[in-house]
Amino acid sequence: MDNLQTNKKYFIPMEVTPEIIKAFNINGEEVQWTKIGNKSVRVIMVPATEEQYYAYMRPLWREDKQNQRASKQEDEGKMKPVSLDQLYEDTEFETADQATDIEADYMKKVLLEELHNALDELEEIDRTIMELYSQNCTETQIGQAVGMSQRGVGKRKQRIFLKLRTRLKDFR
Repeated sequence: MDNLQTNKKYFIPMEVTPEIIKAFNINGEEVQWTKIGNKSVRVIMVPATEEQYYAYMRPLWREDKQNQRASKQEDEGKMKPVSLDQLYEDTEFETADQATDIEADYMKKVLLEELHNALDELEEIDRTIMELYSQNCTETQIGQAVGMSQRGVGKRKQRIFLKLRTRLKDFR
């Protein structure tokens, strides 16, 4: 195993330009394309010891790894915002004001109008029961006001709710 490690040769890539190749009469066959950091450049491979190789390459590897992590975080940040607030800040996206949902307000208004119409169609005693119920009166208090038992008010109230649910089923 030691023989394999001692026979290994190390080379440091040295960037060269056409001017350097001419000035130093570098053989064109020795020039090759390789990546140094994040860019592809023309280089010649200079023989080096293992220590020299690692001393030269470690900072490049470290910088490359940092760039990869930063780019990965940027990509993840674009795809998965940390919060809605962060998304709105990053994209300058504005949401509709929750208090001014026009469609919901209109539907609520129509529903209330239909409820009032349905209540107006009830018998007088049923309207009285519902009015007292809306004022948080107990069934006993309602029964005393309309001349019925508490149990009779409860049954009547359930029938009124069933009528109203049936009448307003389209608004669910």
